[in-house]
Amino acid sequence: MESNMGQNYSTWKVFAMGFIAGILFAVMIFIGLGIYDQQVRWEGQLSPNRKITEIYSMINRHSILPFDKNEMIENMYRGFLAGVGDPYTQYFDLNALAAFHVRTEGTFVGIGVRVVMDPVDHMLTLVNVFRDAPAGQAGLLPGDKIIAVDGIDVIGRSQPEIMGLIAGEEGTPVNIEIFRPYENERFKVDIIRAQVIVPTVFHEMLETEEARIGYVRIEAFERPTEAQFTAAIEELLAKGMERLIIDVRNNPGGLLDVVVDITNRLVPQGIITYLERACGSRDNHYSNDTYLGIPMVVLINERSASASEVLSGAVQDMGTGLLVGEQTFGKGIVQNLYYLSDGTAIKLTVAKYFTPNGSSIHGIGLAPDFNVEMEEALSRLIGELPLEEDVQLQVAIRVVLAQ
Repeated sequence: MESNMGQNYSTWKVFAMGFIAGILFAVMIFIGLGIYDQQVRWEGQLSPNRKITEIYSMINRHSILPFDKNEMIENMYRGFLAGVGDPYTQYFDLNALAAFHVRTEGTFVGIGVRVVMDPVDHMLTLVNVFRDAPAGQAGLLPGDKIIAVDGIDVIGRSQPEIMGLIAGEEGTPVNIEIFRPYENERFKVDIIRAQVIVPTVFHEMLETEEARIGYVRIEAFERPTEAQFTAAIEELLAKGMERLIIDVRNNPGGLLDVVVDITNRLVPQGIITYLERACGSRDNHYSNDTYLGIPMVVLINERSASASEVLSGAVQDMGTGLLVGEQTFGKGIVQNLYYLSDGTAIKLTVAKYFTPNGSSIHGIGLAPDFNVEMEEALSRLIGELPLEEDVQLQVAIRVVLAQ
């Protein structure tokens, strides 16, 4: 029995091992097919990696046109983010990212403009033109729209990509094609790039019989702006300022921490603004105890956006000043920059911001306490207009004196 039992056991052992091997082989085939299927299928469709490979193969085999593979890939990244449907969600290649950082630091080589992407026509629009910079000397004006750079059509391209094309070495030329909508005119202009030191704050004392009014115009909220603003306020206070007009007309916004630091001087202790993120978390931004406590007016218009609306909304909600001018732009969302492992980056819309009273102004804007319209051609020249032509500033003076 022992012999027969051993033979039967050996036969069964061989069978069992074969059976198990068959099962393992089948599992491996199944897993392999699954992995392959995952490579080929993605959410029920052909996977992006497989589809891109197929497209590139067809272009490489059949297209008679020359093409740059790297440029195709970069455009693919831009197009992928464009699918979000948000003009503020953008891809930054290395050149565009460098240009972005330089601009926010307040000194750069370029033509000397501030821009915003128009969410209606998706065209890059000038909101500020520095008077003594190359663009100002070339005759460009706020409201002009950039449609081509060095012969490259840029309509539909992202803001950082366009500004990356405009950026370059000091002393080199760039050809820019402009559309001026209020004159329905298209023209090209050659501009020589230069070192641009960005002035963001301008101030003066307006002398009246009733009071000494400090006037401070903020053109953007960039890294140097808070120091420039503080210096302007201290100088005006030393000269006996009794009332204050803050002008954020044509100001497209900028850095959140900078506008919070500036608004500290314009409101008492409390919430300046708060952010609500996709996960439901809330970030509060508070003012400190540096409030000036003098009568104030804030000048606004339809090109006052983002950080300008944070400042204006806080002043209005906390009752420390009145808004004069026209309805603001209505950008009540916040973007963060996220770096990729190759040094490029993407900018994503990550939160909505709210005024102290809990109002979301995105797509709506802030309504002025005193609505004062200005001719379009004149509103684009704010900062250069004499007082007798600036009807909004004239009203602001009367309003602040009445407080």
